[in-house]
Amino acid sequence: MLRVLINRYNPKGGNTLTKFLPEEEAQAVMNQEINSTDLTPILLKPQKSLAAIHYSWIQPLLQKFPESLQPVVLSALTPEQMRGLKFSPASTLSDVAKVFIQNQLYQQLNISDHLPIEYLPKTELSPLTTWNKEQILELADFLGLYDLATEVRTIVNRNHLKNIYSCLTPKQANYLKICLQQKEQLVSPKLGIDPTKRECSKLKQVIHRRGLLRLGKSLCGQHPDFIWHIAHTLDRGRGNILLKEFQLNELPKVTKILKQQVLNLMNFL
Repeated sequence: MLRVLINRYNPKGGNTLTKFLPEEEAQAVMNQEINSTDLTPILLKPQKSLAAIHYSWIQPLLQKFPESLQPVVLSALTPEQMRGLKFSPASTLSDVAKVFIQNQLYQQLNISDHLPIEYLPKTELSPLTTWNKEQILELADFLGLYDLATEVRTIVNRNHLKNIYSCLTPKQANYLKICLQQKEQLVSPKLGIDPTKRECSKLKQVIHRRGLLRLGKSLCGQHPDFIWHIAHTLDRGRGNILLKEFQLNELPKVTKILKQQVLNLMNFL
């Protein structure tokens, strides 16, 4: 908060303010990689941050409220979150009551422990914070095609290839061809699919999970709050996969390759 205020009101002479702090605290302030001068993300953080959270992260919190109050709590959510929780409000909450409930949920989700998206360090992957759930899931589906390409290279039977390609959208089939033209730099476990059978549902599930694993590893080394925001845009199951794969430091000879695959796909999609 202090770093944002310095950026806004005294950007050229921040040291003149931090000199009144203990040396350790002054250094902590100046080490913040925040260039923003906008106070809005802090002032409106509870409402804005909560609105971006997938409803599945909110669902367990409802049990902490008396059953009689749960409809009131649900009424403070966004229309999309209410639809996800299969709730239709019978009445409209006052603005004061809605803000109060949103603040309660905000605290229980520990959102205050994480920087607003606007204050995160800018990287090549920063645009992902503007993507919605559907876009990120599509990204994962396409990332999984790199794993599929590894297996397709070993298949020579045309009928077996047809079984696989018939399960893909034209756009996915096009990107799979792009993957096949590239040399795979990572060795990944086999998908466990049977190309002699046309099992589209199983194939899509396996590809999607592999894509999530690649995405999680590609984000290693990013700011921890960056991955937190991405994970909470998704449902709890998928979000927890990303959080589990994430590490504070890049994975040698892995993260760099996967990050480039993500960047390529961001442009392609």
